[in-house]
Amino acid sequence: IPCAKITSCLTLILLICFETVLLSTVSDCTKSFYVHWNTTNPIFRIDNTDHIIDVNKGNIPFEYDQVNIICPTYTPGTHEDDAEKYIIYNVSKEEYDTCRITNPNPRIIAICDKPYKLMYFTITFRSFTPQPGGLEFQPGQDYYFISTSSKDDLHRRIGGRCTTNNMKVVFKVCCRPEDSHPNSSNSVGHEESTVPTGTLPGMITRSPGHSPVQTFVPPVVHTTPTQPTIIRSTPKKTKVYEKHPNEVVKNEELTYSAATSTNYHPTWIIVFAISVALFINV
Repeated sequence: IPCAKITSCLTLILLICFETVLLSTVSDCTKSFYVHWNTTNPIFRIDNTDHIIDVNKGNIPFEYDQVNIICPTYTPGTHEDDAEKYIIYNVSKEEYDTCRITNPNPRIIAICDKPYKLMYFTITFRSFTPQPGGLEFQPGQDYYFISTSSKDDLHRRIGGRCTTNNMKVVFKVCCRPEDSHPNSSNSVGHEESTVPTGTLPGMITRSPGHSPVQTFVPPVVHTTPTQPTIIRSTPKKTKVYEKHPNEVVKNEELTYSAATSTNYHPTWIIVFAISVALFINV
């Protein structure tokens, strides 16, 4: 019996170790990237390629990487002229290469205009979004983020720190797992497709307490008005008890009593007729 107990304990320990190994191997493949959007970040140096970031690489289906774009933050007392402020845009490859935004309604990814407040923007590189108008990132495409803001002009769209400090980033969304040879010509032949199909509802501005700090309204999309389709339906008849339930209950009781009494009237008439006939025959 003691040997059996020892064997059972050893078996249990081996099972626990085996499950622990299995759980350790089945880990989350998603990755989170942190990009400090300021001129002191070495990823913006022109002598390296750290500004080119591969996302969703090696992930299983429905697992998506995230990037947190962290705005510059300064301590109170710092002169506002020394604080860096940015507007980050999602642009085409041509706009990325020339640091010149030609789109009249560019996609705004983040607005870093509060230097004394910690702000960061979280982006999830999913190919679909549950939110209407949210950002979508298609597999096999490249997405270009730049900031053309300058020290004196936050809304500048030509040059700015994109030219002077190389403030630009490329996110290369990895292809689907079943695609062994992605078609790289998609992003070259259709550069406009590298701009997500939605805008900032998918962007979440968070504070250290993970509460929303700022929400941006996407640009208005002008579409051709369409003639509304009018579906005519038969008006629903309103039952009487929906208006006066108490009175209807009483009326239904009266109706039920009347129907009951009415059902007995023919019987009494027949009985009465038979009785009269028998009486006459007698």
